[in-house]
Amino acid sequence: MLECLDGTNVLYKCVSAANNKPKLEEGKQLPFSGLLIEIRGLVIMKKLIKKIMPYRTYFALKSNPIRRDKKAKEWDRQNGSYCRDAINLGQRIFLLNTPLHTNLGDLAIAEAEIAYLKRIVPDELIVEISSFGKNIFGLDALKKIIPQNALLLFHGGGYIGTDWIIEEEAFRHAVDVFPNNRIVLFPQSVFYSNNKKGKEMLEFSKRVYARHKDLHLFARDKISYTLMKQYHPSANIYLAPDIVFTMEYSAVETRRSGVLICMRTDKEKLVTDKDILYIEKICKKYGHIEYTDTIALDYTGEIRSDTRGPLIKAKLEQFSRTSLIVTDRLHGMIFAAITGTPCVALSSHNHKIKGMAEWIKDLKYINYIDTISEFEAAAVTTSYGPGQFDRDIYLPHFSELEKIILNKPIS
Repeated sequence: MLECLDGTNVLYKCVSAANNKPKLEEGKQLPFSGLLIEIRGLVIMKKLIKKIMPYRTYFALKSNPIRRDKKAKEWDRQNGSYCRDAINLGQRIFLLNTPLHTNLGDLAIAEAEIAYLKRIVPDELIVEISSFGKNIFGLDALKKIIPQNALLLFHGGGYIGTDWIIEEEAFRHAVDVFPNNRIVLFPQSVFYSNNKKGKEMLEFSKRVYARHKDLHLFARDKISYTLMKQYHPSANIYLAPDIVFTMEYSAVETRRSGVLICMRTDKEKLVTDKDILYIEKICKKYGHIEYTDTIALDYTGEIRSDTRGPLIKAKLEQFSRTSLIVTDRLHGMIFAAITGTPCVALSSHNHKIKGMAEWIKDLKYINYIDTISEFEAAAVTTSYGPGQFDRDIYLPHFSELEKIILNKPIS
């Protein structure tokens, strides 16, 4: 068996697709007094142009041949030799665009994807390549390395649409530059904003996806499934839950206490500061209150494959020590489910939490609510006490994915 460069026998190499640009040292004086103002002005101008320019025009400028070639060569210098070694050793399965950022939900998806692949292709070594969102034209360099019979698996999550545009662009670009490879997208949520930019992006993606003849898209909720079927009629569309539901987890035997509040602070946030005060008032009835997040707040750099497992385990153990979770984060709800922790889950600005709650509606210790006015009644969820989660219930939903990866016919 090939010795893996990250110290495990799971991956051949977890390499970064990012373009690591040098940064100015803190406190370092700029050589010209007006340079900083000029740089800020250019940034503001770039954002303004991006906002008012038609999306396809903006992307065409971003993809101009000179810039595209430069970015591809940068990626090849950093990562190309590792991928060539993998190909020379007969590797045929690539897991692409896994995260290096600090979102534990996305990191848990990557861990679950690797664990799933180990179960269904135990004799294969998987080549994991991370974070093409920072340099999508690294895919151009990768195309020159990967043979047409290689299977390209793309990391799942919630980035198809306008919420996380650079990740959407990375996947769409892969569909464009690998027209002859089988491409599989792990379970995803889909959300395109109902404005000019959202509509332009959607039309662009529809045209690109329609050209691919072996494209397999998994939606992780029924709304996303319906949208995928509507947007991409020529692609193969399937429904499966978030793959984190398939993670193996042994519950920690410990005394539970208190309330853990795990809320968003980013653009997907729907809960207001006033709502938080109301939640705190109700939760005081159930014990002391602590705050957490599904973001690894202590990390500022990249989180690689040898680091993400321990971070996820620590977060799951934290949830296991708690009597009640209150969250508007999708993986806050999922972590509560798999640890058997009573949870009230609130909606965010899109459908992904509500859609995922459908998969676990039979778990009495998980209570999804649409509006804050339902919170007080929902908080009695804690009276059920710890629950039991059976991941085996969810594994059959991935039978189509297994057949696609193994190149078996789907009945």
